[in-house]
Amino acid sequence: MLCAADTVGLVKISIFQKSIHEPLGPSTFKKLTGLKSDFLVLPEYLFADASVKDHASGIEKSKQALDWLLKLSDSYKGIIIGGSVIIEEDGKLYNATPIVSDSKIVDFYRKRNLTQNETKHLTAGTEAGVFILGGFRFGVLICADVLEPKLIDELAEMGVKLVFAVMNSPYREETVEEKKARDEKLFCAPAAKHGLVIAKCCGVGTTFGRKIQGRSLVVTPTGISWRVSLGEEDSELLKTILVQAPSV
Repeated sequence: MLCAADTVGLVKISIFQKSIHEPLGPSTFKKLTGLKSDFLVLPEYLFADASVKDHASGIEKSKQALDWLLKLSDSYKGIIIGGSVIIEEDGKLYNATPIVSDSKIVDFYRKRNLTQNETKHLTAGTEAGVFILGGFRFGVLICADVLEPKLIDELAEMGVKLVFAVMNSPYREETVEEKKARDEKLFCAPAAKHGLVIAKCCGVGTTFGRKIQGRSLVVTPTGISWRVSLGEEDSELLKTILVQAPSV
């Protein structure tokens, strides 16, 4: 749990709702290097441009994405929550979020609640994604992890008050009310229950040939601090939000 010495301070979070099917290139790099924020959050399957057909074929592109993130960290001085890449360990493939700081990969969080498509190629992680870096204790979840309330409960029990959810949200035909209800259930309710700040970063475009939608948002214990508008759900965008969160 957070100790009595922990203080609440302002945290600047940059969310990059990236067009996934476009490759990581110089223009994107230039857009991000000048940011002055504590955290930069990128979406799930950051590497999966139009040339990547399925999860298993993404290893080489994932290696290139990691090199790109390390180079970005040479210029961007905050902590990078690097979306997700495919990593191989002991002959198994994982969907994992790299935590990058000071030009180093500090650690990975491996997705625990895999989708049906992922289980054909990937192995589920087993450990909670809790990190202490830059004076902050924070947690990481990857997409379908948020569908398991116990995973957010677990982060809260471990003293986490700042959660980053990197997402790849399939496009759905649904009403505005249905979208808001899902945000309320998956993000607002646990944030209020545990006193959390949750920053959700989505991709846009297509992943593995499937259309996705950008529904990035930032939630505090009192409700939604920022959410993309309906007209931005198909758009690449970069947004920096200032919120209050405990520091270690």
